[in-house]
Amino acid sequence: MLRNRRTAGYAAVAAISSVVIAACGGSSSGGSGGGNGGSSTPITASADSYNSGTAQSGGTFTYVIEANPANWNLDSAEGNNFNTAEILNMIYPGVYNDLPDTTNVQLNTDLVTSATETSTNPQTVVYKINPKAVWSDGVPITYKDFQYAWETQDTGPNNPHGHCPTCEIAGNAGYDQIKSVSGSDGGKTVTVVFKTPFGDWKSLFGAGYGLMPEHLAAQHGSLADSFNNYFSKTVPTVSGGPFEIQSFKSNQAVTLVPNPKYYGAAPKLSKLIFRIITDASAEPTALQNHEVDAIYPQPELDLVDQIKALASQGVKYQLDLGLDWEHFDFNLHNKFLQSLPLRQALFTAVDRQAIIARTVGQFDPNVKVLNNRFLMPDQAGYQDDVTSTGLGSGDIAAAKEILTKAGYKGVGTKLVAPNGQTVPAFTMKYTVGNTIRQTECDLFAQYAKQLGVTVNVSSTDDLGASLTHADPQHDYDIIVFAWVGTPFFASGSASNYNTGGGNNFGGYSNPMVDKLMKQAVASSDRNVQVADVNKVDLQLSKDAYTLPLYQKPTFLAYYDKWVNIRDNATNQGPTYNAYQWGLGQSS
Repeated sequence: MLRNRRTAGYAAVAAISSVVIAACGGSSSGGSGGGNGGSSTPITASADSYNSGTAQSGGTFTYVIEANPANWNLDSAEGNNFNTAEILNMIYPGVYNDLPDTTNVQLNTDLVTSATETSTNPQTVVYKINPKAVWSDGVPITYKDFQYAWETQDTGPNNPHGHCPTCEIAGNAGYDQIKSVSGSDGGKTVTVVFKTPFGDWKSLFGAGYGLMPEHLAAQHGSLADSFNNYFSKTVPTVSGGPFEIQSFKSNQAVTLVPNPKYYGAAPKLSKLIFRIITDASAEPTALQNHEVDAIYPQPELDLVDQIKALASQGVKYQLDLGLDWEHFDFNLHNKFLQSLPLRQALFTAVDRQAIIARTVGQFDPNVKVLNNRFLMPDQAGYQDDVTSTGLGSGDIAAAKEILTKAGYKGVGTKLVAPNGQTVPAFTMKYTVGNTIRQTECDLFAQYAKQLGVTVNVSSTDDLGASLTHADPQHDYDIIVFAWVGTPFFASGSASNYNTGGGNNFGGYSNPMVDKLMKQAVASSDRNVQVADVNKVDLQLSKDAYTLPLYQKPTFLAYYDKWVNIRDNATNQGPTYNAYQWGLGQSS
């Protein structure tokens, strides 16, 4: 997803920050304005229980999101947005939830009583839906909802015809390997049979990509019509989660109230408000003035210092390292950037260590250069697949040599391609209001200038439109954003790099990568998956399509009178358990 943020489960489509992806790993810390809250440390088992307490019933909680929801369909390429996902965590239920420890998932026993792999030949998974599970309009949740999720997402490079070739999906990993989804026991038992093995089957019908009501889809045209138009453009009117949407005021707030038909434990809160603040610098003031109860901005030095100063007012915070990672990407639809030597030279000129020192390193000394696109440094199997290629080294001399050997002229002044064409100015985009990203882009432009390449930096107020090339005014040649991951590092990242993948925004294609990713997602053996994705990772470095910068810190601040709110540095974010949030009993 993108975190305004995105994931490799979520492509970060959000106005201020990143995209969501399935990388793995984690670190976490908690603080009350100081102490170990001042920097990130490895996540521990307590990550899943931090700030636990018995919550009172009632109360209104206001939580900040940093982008106005522009698309309400998380499964769509443009709607795969972390900020919107934080809302929909409580609306569209999934079979599994990602936990704050960033390595495990937990069965959503409100929705299903069991999910069992009953056969490996053919691979078969059986889900038992809670007999009481219904949508908020009273219609039962059945196999048809699972079937709709499959049919709208089974199209792709491995299945170009599928059920819905025109569904504008974010990714299809696993769904395109399903042979059938059928129901029994009055629709409350779901049997999924695969045509080829899919090791990460727990990632399907799951967190961040929850089920949508098939009975509403059936009322709104074809699969493509309901998927691309109805669910994308309509504020959800029916919920299968603990809350339902009471109102949406564009660019102001989304208000949730308890779903009276919810079949699990009722939420503690009487109201959950998502306040939309697109200027991160305004968030500490809103928190200090009690206009909001929690913020989850991308951390910057001044912002972190402002929150530290609120410790005496009962504000605590967590500064963590999880599954977010920052990166530069090229748009290979630009014919000049189809030149491998040019891409290699530009990324070689980038000094990643200097970028960290000028940005996130100012408030978190534990942030290091990231040299893998699938695994985080504290995860088993992590290896450095970048340094050996010279990318990100800041070696201007080596970058110039790459260009000279490839036949480029005007190196260091005005670059001319081997075919005699002047290399044009490139457009580089970052999300509006994000000063860290602005600095990263400005530094990139400085490095490129030393090679004779002009880079014009500008912001985008719609990262989804930029990444999906939906609007020429938002389009890019080079872009910076972040993927936000899930514990499924292979399948969650497949659509980022597979030929024609829904999150493969830059148009990258390599047959060897396609083959290795197919092998990785087919295996249930983690060692096999690690070996395959590391081979892919090295090839991505050799192809200089994307450059990982660093594992991003996440930053959650909230008043200590509230219990059960905690950071979750995966593609679900802190709202994964919002139904448990509430005022502490002693408050």
